[in-house]
Amino acid sequence: MKIFLATNNGGKIERFRHLFKQINKNIEVYTPEDLNIEIIDVVENGKTLAENAKLKANAYLGKVDMPILSHDVGIYVEGEGFIDAPKRKALGEIKEDTLSKEEISKKLLNFWKEIATKHGGKVNAAWVEAFVVLYPDGKIKEADSRREIVLTDQEFGTPIIELPIRALYYSKTTNKPAIQHSEEEEILEMKPVIDALIKILEK
Repeated sequence: MKIFLATNNGGKIERFRHLFKQINKNIEVYTPEDLNIEIIDVVENGKTLAENAKLKANAYLGKVDMPILSHDVGIYVEGEGFIDAPKRKALGEIKEDTLSKEEISKKLLNFWKEIATKHGGKVNAAWVEAFVVLYPDGKIKEADSRREIVLTDQEFGTPIIELPIRALYYSKTTNKPAIQHSEEEEILEMKPVIDALIKILEK
């Protein structure tokens, strides 16, 4: 089976490829870069994560002859509510294209630290994700997942540029900082995501 990922985020691509190996090692994953397709910058103005995922998937409809996988993610923080588009909030009035990846990563890291500090250094939170697969015939399948975490203002390891927040939280499933996970612990944390992917890939 072939899957096209409607993203150019290196961290997301690496993660999806790893997760698909847990589902079916025969799944072939392609990205816009792999197929020399122009990356489409979609305006994510949907009212829900699922709507944003559909917008991103539909942008590539007709450009590839394989199922298109897209997803959107936000974080629910106790006492704060649902936080989506954290990058926009972290950058404020600063335009993203004027900063390096490292600078953006640092601003995101500080954004999440400040939220945790506001709640005494740690706060219950959850990753909330929506997944969409758009098939070439226009059929759409959807699923969602939720992963419970504790967000802190402590760095448990060297932050990853694409996903700096992983240095700040520990998973309630493993009771261990995400950035310190072994491969087995990583799969345990990501089980809700794996289950969602299995659901939308079933014929």
